[in-house]
Amino acid sequence: MHTPIDTEYLRTQLAKRRDARLEPLRAHGLRPSAEPTITWVGDLQQGDGGKGAMTDRLAAQHQVVVRVQGGDNAGHTTVFRASDGVDTVLKNHLLPSGMRRPDVIGILANGVLINLERLDAELASFEAISPGIGGRLFVSGRAHLILPLHRSVDDRQEAAREGTGSEIGTTRRGIGPANVCKVNRIGLRVHDLADPTLIEKRIREAVEFFDLPKDEFERNVEWVLFHRQAALTREVDSARLIDDLVATNHSVLFEGAQGPLIDLEHGIYPYVTTSPTAVYSVGSGAGFPQQQIDHRIGVLKAYQTMVGNGAFVSEDLSELGQRLRAEGDEFGTTTGRQRRCGWLDLVQARWAIEVNRFTSVVITKLDVLDSFERIGVCVGYERDGELLVEFDAEHESLERCRPVFRYFDGWLEPTTSTSSFERLPLAAREFIAFIGEQLSVEIGAVTVGPRDTDILVRTGTSLDGLVAA
Repeated sequence: MHTPIDTEYLRTQLAKRRDARLEPLRAHGLRPSAEPTITWVGDLQQGDGGKGAMTDRLAAQHQVVVRVQGGDNAGHTTVFRASDGVDTVLKNHLLPSGMRRPDVIGILANGVLINLERLDAELASFEAISPGIGGRLFVSGRAHLILPLHRSVDDRQEAAREGTGSEIGTTRRGIGPANVCKVNRIGLRVHDLADPTLIEKRIREAVEFFDLPKDEFERNVEWVLFHRQAALTREVDSARLIDDLVATNHSVLFEGAQGPLIDLEHGIYPYVTTSPTAVYSVGSGAGFPQQQIDHRIGVLKAYQTMVGNGAFVSEDLSELGQRLRAEGDEFGTTTGRQRRCGWLDLVQARWAIEVNRFTSVVITKLDVLDSFERIGVCVGYERDGELLVEFDAEHESLERCRPVFRYFDGWLEPTTSTSSFERLPLAAREFIAFIGEQLSVEIGAVTVGPRDTDILVRTGTSLDGLVAA
């Protein structure tokens, strides 16, 4: 006979299970926060606004950073001054940003697509910068894998579109085909890596589904078996672990990838990624309710950029666009492709606020505009003789739109050495104030350089104290 499970017994057993799940994290120095907070970092544009750098800055005030979606198609860059006084540049595609800090735990949640080879390589390369980083990373058993066959299919699909005018312009990292396998229920997950029979079954199903050459089966099986340990030995139930962390007063930082313009549900279809990129990705990709997020911080580049194909209303194809690209070093972290450039589009940014309900916005790369005599901001669209102020994420509509600009005098002095937000040039502060008025949101900070310390936080905003000085 089993003893009836009374309430006290239930609570005791659940507490024991929670302690057991948290013990591996405590072994790496995890301690509760005196003032726990839950934060999400997202983007207001396509996704090149500096989420990785912002996540790294915020990580100092959080114990755990969680990647919730996307895969190694996301390129996040962090610049900081190392202990030897030399500026160090980190480019990560899979590991959560901020893990260079020795007391930060990283989690790849269920919504992340894992490239096992990339995971191996990043852990090895980051070890020299942050010793012991491998022990501080945990991976959801429910996260799906990107296989070599997915990258082959991605290449094949993009090559077939070339010259047709319908190229999506993907990174060719296999994201779309991996998600196809996921929703078709033939995907391979981290949890499945312990079962060689299941590995073979799933790969065979994928090879047959995509009508690939038969030798792809053996090639992919060998690849998985060779690289599987890095993920398999770090497997956790990430949704339950995150719930444990929040329940025991730890500060958790959710790191987004890409931006709302290419969100699968809300973006400019079909020029979208196949993962969610908006705030709801925290729920779907980490199992954490978005309504419990305290801070929704959005990064907004001071001008507009885009990679890949599709409508771009404020794009400038003249010398101005080339100058923005050169001044801002606008080349993709993942692909190296040059980004398309133009003035900031506030019509689109207002829509991003609606989708994500940001509590604070950080304007990034303000310093790129330091030498411009005149700075434009797109405040409306003209379409077929009609003036529009609401964003319509339909590609056919956007193709017919032309930007309506408001221009500001430039400040024509360097902002990189500015010591505080209040000491920014008056023209720069007027530019920032206008953006805040148009978006009806707090502008909590601006960045004036790539280094982690190149951020000016506004006194009295929600970011004051959340970002380490």
